[in-house]
Amino acid sequence: MKIILTPSYEPLLHSLGLDTPKALLEYTGGACVSSHTRGATYRIPLEDGRILFLKKDFYTKPAVILHRLAHFQAPETNTEREVRLLENVRRLGFRVPVVLAYLQHTPWLLPRRGAMLQLGVEGTAVDALVQDPSVPQETKEKALRKARETLSRLQEAQIDWKRDCKPEHFFYCPDGEIALIDGERLYPSPTPLSPEYRESQHQRFDSLLPPEYRRA
Repeated sequence: MKIILTPSYEPLLHSLGLDTPKALLEYTGGACVSSHTRGATYRIPLEDGRILFLKKDFYTKPAVILHRLAHFQAPETNTEREVRLLENVRRLGFRVPVVLAYLQHTPWLLPRRGAMLQLGVEGTAVDALVQDPSVPQETKEKALRKARETLSRLQEAQIDWKRDCKPEHFFYCPDGEIALIDGERLYPSPTPLSPEYRESQHQRFDSLLPPEYRRA
């Protein structure tokens, strides 16, 4: 196992002591914002106000390994997959979190544990934004419009976000653009998404909003 660092962030990661595989795998500081049997996510605030998020894989499910092998693809950890999928949609022009570091498993061994360190995006999740009484109605409507446009652009680019196309995963940034978070299921589709399936994803998005913000 080795750590892949983004060169421009190496000094920062060294100062934080997060520049080795052992450091990422054993980190338990900060606030644990998500935890389940497969992994955990930690929120790490920096002195300059930026936020880092560390995702850790405790193990890789055998079914995930077998699925990759059955399609003649190299197995990978969940975090390796997310790094790959995020980089794919970044190349397509979408705004996603910057990956500062991630762990790459030893190629001739089956994947087990993994980790990735991301820089948090600036902005507010669309579902939280529309429920904030201090946010002007015009801003809420613009954020929803931009989020729906972004979902349509993903679909046009043959990116199938499955059921993860939730308002909480679309962040409205200070410059009025949308950033996508939690990209472990931003799968490229080998074929165009059907109009019916695209509409079902928009309905999924709307169903998780307060009724007054759903499409008519």
